[in-house]
This record gives sequence, C-alpha cells and structure tokens, in this order.
Amino acid sequence: MKKMAALLGLFLAVSANAESAGSLASAKANYLLGCGGCHGIQGASNGRMVPDLRGQVGYFLNSPLGRAYLIQLPNVAFDPISDRDLAAMMNFVVFGLGGGSAPAQAKPFDAAEVGELRRHPLTGDGLSDHRAKLVEDLIARYGASPALRLYRGDRYEPASANAGPDKEE
Repeated sequence: MKKMAALLGLFLAVSANAESAGSLASAKANYLLGCGGCHGIQGASNGRMVPDLRGQVGYFLNSPLGRAYLIQLPNVAFDPISDRDLAAMMNFVVFGLGGGSAPAQAKPFDAAEVGELRRHPLTGDGLSDHRAKLVEDLIARYGASPALRLYRGDRYEPASANAGPDKEE
C-alpha cells in the first residue's frame, strides 16, 4: 500500500511538472507566433521601432495602469487565443522575458483578469502619449529603467533631455 501511494505521488508530481512544462511551451509558442516577429525571439528588438521586452517589461506590473496597459494593447487584446492562454503568454513575457524587472510582490495574470481587461482595448491616436506617461510614472515612482524611454527615441525622453543644440525646440 505504501509503494502504491508513493508511486501515485510520483505520478502526480511528474504529471504536474509535465503539465507546467507544456503550459510554458505553449506560452512560448503563442509569444513567438503573436509577438516574436516584432519583439524578437528573446524579447530584444530594435527598441526605437518596437519596445524591448527583455529585462524591462515587468516594470509595468508596478502600477495598476501599467498592468492593465500590457493586456489592453491592441495586438494583445485582439489576439485570438483564449483568455487562459493569453494570461499564460503574458506571464511568460513579464516574468520570463522581463527577468528581474517585475516587482517581487507581482501576482501573475489569470484568465478572469485578462478577459476583463481585453474587453477594453486601448485604441486611437493617444496610445503613444499614454505609454509615455506610464513610462515616466514608472521611472519616477518605481525606479524603472530609463531604457523604457528608448521606444521611438526622443519622444519619450523628459523635456529637459530634449533641450540642447542638437535638438529642435
């Protein structure tokens, strides 16, 4: 009886690890299909054209607005995968590709949260300005990396960085 219980416990542990590994593989595959072409296989891209994710996307989890922003981005919100799969993919993005940039107390996304947030996608011309404000708040209040400003170059640098002989005023 003890051997049977031990075998059952071992089977359950192996099954849980296999399911977890399968879920991670699925999340990576969804990332590569939906995001990797622009953001890069490892989350490193041409940061002036497309935001780098590697080592910095987790900073957005410091703020409720930043957390929502990640799911409400049009290419994320409109992704045809399920809420559960999107949550797994975004957890791979922020905790995997984001490395140590996610705050220690950050909770993973779940299907219910993702489902609610993606019903309210960010659209329109104000998306760039919205991101710029979020980035400045994350840098000022949470010590996020100033590298978050790189996307689209000077557009996201604070006003004082824009002044100077080489910059238009």
